[in-house]
Amino acid sequence: MEAMNDLKRCVKEYRDVDNELRVLNKQVYTKREARRIVEMEMVDLVKLPQFSVVDKLKIDDDGSYIRIQKPETYSKPWSLSKKDLDELHKAYFASTTNPTAEGCTAYILDSRKRCLVGREYEFERVIN
Repeated sequence: MEAMNDLKRCVKEYRDVDNELRVLNKQVYTKREARRIVEMEMVDLVKLPQFSVVDKLKIDDDGSYIRIQKPETYSKPWSLSKKDLDELHKAYFASTTNPTAEGCTAYILDSRKRCLVGREYEFERVIN
């Protein structure tokens, strides 16, 4: 009987924690939506000519800043898995009759660059 009471207690505790998580997830969704709206407003502003060379915005009161990732620039660092590297090597050698090391490197870089170049403005807050 004691095991049954323990199980009931655990089930109720699980329910309570799950309910709290559901409430928190709703709050997180709302905050993310609010941030997205502010980001859209920031995009409109940083597109202005006077901000064309700005790539970060300092936040004075806490030492953090917002990094601006502009379209058609690299959006993140990258690495290749062995499988991806093998596939790119095979594709390169299938695409040329005069393979070179430089050509292979250029082919791999060009292939990855297309995947990693941002298409939209992105903002990231950096905390020092």
